[in-house]
Amino acid sequence: MKIYYRWGVFVLLIAVTVLLINKGMDLRSLGTNVDGTGIGVHFLFLEINDRVPEKSIPSYANGFFIVSLITAIAALVLAGKNLLRFKGTKAGI
Repeated sequence: MKIYYRWGVFVLLIAVTVLLINKGMDLRSLGTNVDGTGIGVHFLFLEINDRVPEKSIPSYANGFFIVSLITAIAALVLAGKNLLRFKGTKAGI
């Protein structure tokens, strides 16, 4: 049962990574082409900030990219641990 839990967490981390990259790309493509003084930034039904100034939008995009890199590394480490555990059980360890 524990191995299914670990693979479920791996899939969840990969899904969050993809969503973070997508949000970062959306913000990057938006650039400074906004109405009014700024925009609201939302991620997974959570409001990050409701008044992001135009000049700060690229910083938010970079933040989403950095967090996506962190979650991708965490997912890869977890997958590596899962594969090593699987290999260890096959070898009779």
